[in-house]
Amino acid sequence: MTYSISFVLLLLAAASVAGFFGALLGVGGGIFIVPAMVLLFHLPMKIAVAASIVSVIATSNAGGSSYVDQRISNLRLAMFLELFTTAGALGGAVLAIYLHDWEISLIFALMLAYMAYASFSTRNLDDERIAKGLFSKAQPDSICRYLGLEGSYHDLAANRQVRYVVTGAPAGITIASLAGVASGLLGVGGGVLKVSAMNRYMNVPMKVAVGTSKLMIGVTAAVSSILFFMAGLIHFMVVAPVAIGTTVGATLGTMLMNRLHSAVLKWIFSALMAYLAYEMLAQALAAGFGIHLPSSI
Repeated sequence: MTYSISFVLLLLAAASVAGFFGALLGVGGGIFIVPAMVLLFHLPMKIAVAASIVSVIATSNAGGSSYVDQRISNLRLAMFLELFTTAGALGGAVLAIYLHDWEISLIFALMLAYMAYASFSTRNLDDERIAKGLFSKAQPDSICRYLGLEGSYHDLAANRQVRYVVTGAPAGITIASLAGVASGLLGVGGGVLKVSAMNRYMNVPMKVAVGTSKLMIGVTAAVSSILFFMAGLIHFMVVAPVAIGTTVGATLGTMLMNRLHSAVLKWIFSALMAYLAYEMLAQALAAGFGIHLPSSI
């Protein structure tokens, strides 16, 4: 497969945008760059997933350290959930090698649709919890209490110190494992599921969930990338511009995230997820069943 200079430059620009939104929302950029590579650049799904999973490692390094410096990430929570995410990533990468491209696209579309709904339905939840101090009033379960997963951070948008108590460890473990499968299968780093799980089921503020997810996704992606490399699916002329672009975008996104209200972040997230879900679904149905839905791409 050959790639022109214009193709590489356009891919670099698209990856920069994906990295920016990925860092802003804690999802690694893969959730945006994979549909872009498939829908706009017409790359095979498996090559797009392999390139994305390598770029997730780069964006995690760029964004994750910044959130640690800002004392937003919860290091204990990240290490706890990463045990289960890494195990899931191995299984997901094996599935990705053997499934058809259209099947992966269909799974991707369904996951995007769910995340759009979940984000939209909880769009005002964080601001309400912060205003009423509800994040600090939850009762931790035995696992969270034993591991000491509670924490605090300074919210620039709300201009206050927010203390929170982490709970719901069983739900977190289950979804972290599924996030690992999604990472290996879809090249998304797993952050798209972990952010929602931590925020919705574990009483973790959205911004802490974003920062913690950003720290975790690089480790998850590293596990999957080994299998993609061994399968010969990593193309340097795709991986290089994607990794560089997402790193640049992620650096800019981390500077802006803590200055926005959580409701704004969730509006952006749900709108992008809904659009990408429809486009990926249209492509999957056309390739797998010959059903052609109206599409803007």
